[in-house]
Amino acid sequence: MKHCEVIRDLIPLYVDGCCSENTRTLVEEHLAVCPACKEEYDLMKNAFTELTPAPPAKSFTRLKEWKASLLQSVLLFASFLAITFGVAMEAASPSGLLNGFWAFALVIPVTGFMLSLANWYFVRLYKSRKKFVLCSCLVTAGLIVAAFLWGLWHYEAFDAALFLLRPQFGFLPLTLFLVACTGGFANLYAKWLGKE
Repeated sequence: MKHCEVIRDLIPLYVDGCCSENTRTLVEEHLAVCPACKEEYDLMKNAFTELTPAPPAKSFTRLKEWKASLLQSVLLFASFLAITFGVAMEAASPSGLLNGFWAFALVIPVTGFMLSLANWYFVRLYKSRKKFVLCSCLVTAGLIVAAFLWGLWHYEAFDAALFLLRPQFGFLPLTLFLVACTGGFANLYAKWLGKE
């Protein structure tokens, strides 16, 4: 009976797989000859199996990762298309007050958005989805502002840039739209990658 008490104390370790090879052998030999301990082992093993959540299906996880990768690729491709269109329009615009319009209204904000997608490669470093989304929005806004300041220097068009900052022109509405899109897409991206 004393031997059964020792084995029953070892059964939880045996079920968890946390015992040494010698202990495992000892428990298995005893379970082969003791029906009472074998019954307790079976009950504990079944309870352990019920409490242990099944790992998510690998194909479902891969599908989510594929969708997240596809989302990032589509956003990069759309950004390249918008930048290409903006550069073509800027090249076709006359010099003067409109010089730099397409750069400030489209190319600069979209370039900031596109560069912010690099932050998405580090999604696993963030502790929560909420922090990832917030940081993604801040990175997008920061890069757009940095690109705007670079544009001011590059075009030497301070008057034109201030003119373009008016709400009826593209820069501010597009910037706000891109930051909002970043938040929505980053949330979806992180969710598909399993961030809580």
